[in-house]
Order: sequence, then structure tokens, then C-alpha cells
Amino acid sequence: MRKVTVPIDMSSEQKAILGIISKRQLIYLIAGGALLYVYIPIVYKIAPNFFTGVIMCLISALPIIIATIILGFLKHSKYSLFYDRYLIIKLGYKNQIGVWRKGPKNDVGGKK
Repeated sequence: MRKVTVPIDMSSEQKAILGIISKRQLIYLIAGGALLYVYIPIVYKIAPNFFTGVIMCLISALPIIIATIILGFLKHSKYSLFYDRYLIIKLGYKNQIGVWRKGPKNDVGGKK
């Protein structure tokens, strides 16, 4: 049996947008940008002057920017998964835990 080496990394996602980012990453950038576009003008109008408004906008935009970068672009090194998929798996883990019994005893409805 012959072994052939594949010259491409088959396990990574395709970089569809100009060969730089994937569609999933583009969705995260659009969603983060839309959130910033919606609430940054509101935060800026609350501020009494220009410099305070800029500082308040930067501080309020920082959590969205960090969440977008972590969920869209960073990988969990131990599992080689992006953090969004890793968190989905971790959140669904509790639903997968069941009560397991050992042995042939089938006690359904309290009958013996």
C-alpha cells in the first residue's frame, strides 16, 4: 500500500475571503462591528466633552473587541479548536451526562 503525503493542511478551515480570513471569522467581525456601530454613538453622546467621549468609547468598545478576537481568531492550544467551538462543546457537556447503571437489572417504573 502506497502512502501519499498531502501538501495541504486538510484539517484547517478554508480562508475564503481574499485568502486571509474564513467565512466564520468574517461573521464575527461583522457582528462585532455592528454592535460597536450601534452603541458607540450613544456612549459618545453621553460624554460632556470630546476627550471624555473618546475615552468612554474606547473603554466601552474594548470588551467587544476582545471577545471578537478570542472567539473568532484564537485557538485553544490543547484541543486545537477555536474558542467558539470549544465553548459550545463545554456548554453542551452537561446535557450529555446521564445516569448509567451497571448490570442487567431493568427497574422501570418501580416493577420488579
